[in-house]
Amino acid sequence: MRDTRRLERYDSSVNQYTLAIITDEDHASQVELDDGQVAWSSTLRYDRLFRHAPDASGQARFGFEEIPAEQGGEHQLISLVSEGGRGAEFSELVLFGSRLVTFDDRTGLVCEIRDENKLIPRQILMTGSGDERFKGFKSEWATLYGDQLVIGSHGKKPEEEWVKILEGDYGLASVDWSERYQRMREALGVGDHGYVIHEAAEWHPYRREWLFFPRKVSSQPFDEAIDETECGSNLLVIANEDFSDIRTLTVGTCYPDRGVSSFKILPGHPNECVALKSVEVGERTESYLFCFNLDGEVLQEDLFIGDYKCEGVEIL
Repeated sequence: MRDTRRLERYDSSVNQYTLAIITDEDHASQVELDDGQVAWSSTLRYDRLFRHAPDASGQARFGFEEIPAEQGGEHQLISLVSEGGRGAEFSELVLFGSRLVTFDDRTGLVCEIRDENKLIPRQILMTGSGDERFKGFKSEWATLYGDQLVIGSHGKKPEEEWVKILEGDYGLASVDWSERYQRMREALGVGDHGYVIHEAAEWHPYRREWLFFPRKVSSQPFDEAIDETECGSNLLVIANEDFSDIRTLTVGTCYPDRGVSSFKILPGHPNECVALKSVEVGERTESYLFCFNLDGEVLQEDLFIGDYKCEGVEIL
């Protein structure tokens, strides 16, 4: 199965990984090409993650190093596809077999990334069931489940409670996950008036559990100003395979203006994860990287990595 092979690409002796990180810069993604054509751009960066052997406390520690742009550490991805004047708002990265795949949360495009900066469209996902209206699916999280790729959205609105399932040949199915999203809201205790915004999830094939790390959790109705500054979450949701049993785990300190936008289980160390946090407050955007384990311990505190919004991380 692809999900287990992904975690077994490296064994426990590996102490250096290459990360791919992709940006979603919303309105700022629009650019003009040399020929005057309007297009949309996203930054794909590569960085190094170092895992240091457990110290006296028994916990591993991590280090982070940027690869300079002149050494191939930064590339621009150009898309000519838009919806409502917006595009290239890539919100996740996943290795689907040997293919690095990304998802535009504005247009619904699913693209392979080849040769470090070439986008190859492979599928277009439509909102909700796919039959409701001509609007791209707001892809926010994606994970391997067996040999399939499961792509989900915020879960805040009914049309965002559907998931898309892609086969290896990019064959597509839409599945209603409204009951599963509701069970997670209940586990987080937001009540009838609150909401949860999901942007980060992983299926753990060894534990046979779904791991969701909500970006925002609120027991009050949505208010943009409050959402931006007060609703960031540090609660990891852990559900069994059919979501009949769900629990939450507190991970480190909660920073109310920061929320998890992507995370991945570390190959060779399936109890450890690397993750991104994003900040959007007015015009201010920031991104942070941190590492944690599935016992709720932080292994690398939030590390500032850029004053733009990164929403996808993958371990290459």
